[in-house]
Amino acid sequence: MCLEAEELLLPEEPILPDNPTPHQHKMWDLRATAAIKNEETMKQNMRALYTVVYSLCDATMEDKVKAHKIFKEMKCTRDMLKLLQIIKQYMYTNGSEEHHTIHNQVMSTISLFQMRQEKGQSIQSFRDQFTAMRQVCKQLGLTIRQSEQGARAVLKAEGVTDPTAEQLNNAKEKAVEEFFAILFIYLVDSQKYGKAIEDMENEMPQKKDLSRKT
Repeated sequence: MCLEAEELLLPEEPILPDNPTPHQHKMWDLRATAAIKNEETMKQNMRALYTVVYSLCDATMEDKVKAHKIFKEMKCTRDMLKLLQIIKQYMYTNGSEEHHTIHNQVMSTISLFQMRQEKGQSIQSFRDQFTAMRQVCKQLGLTIRQSEQGARAVLKAEGVTDPTAEQLNNAKEKAVEEFFAILFIYLVDSQKYGKAIEDMENEMPQKKDLSRKT
């Protein structure tokens, strides 16, 4: 099952070679029988998993799932992927993804940049919260991309002056992660980590590599 592509990945069907030998034909027959059995077992497991996941929904989520337009069809087929799609839709967009996409994108962006570590909240807990919010933005199609200038700045710090296309793409990804690392530092509790922020800002005029600090 691939949740990223939202589809059920079944085992590849065995291929019978042209003009097979008796041994090849026998092996194909065994693999085909096993593939049919595995496919049926997988479908049974998916239906059973549907029941488990649905039972784990709280009352609010259960009401939302029941109110969905495809609920009756999904309940009859015990379609696990459709259930996960509905839950994901409500988790990330409050069920309004198709109708208020731009609004949801704006609100999620605001929520990301307005996050702050609460008093008493551990740094790990806030990091998990920050990462989850990044995932929400990603699900809504919001991605932070770095310009070629930002990527070349990363490469320059690594001593690369004539990068390949692959090195440039990798540097863009590193620049994005550095962007979020620096953003994260500015969102943590300033009373606890103010010194780290101050040190980071003091090192900026010296053009030191900040990615190691973040």
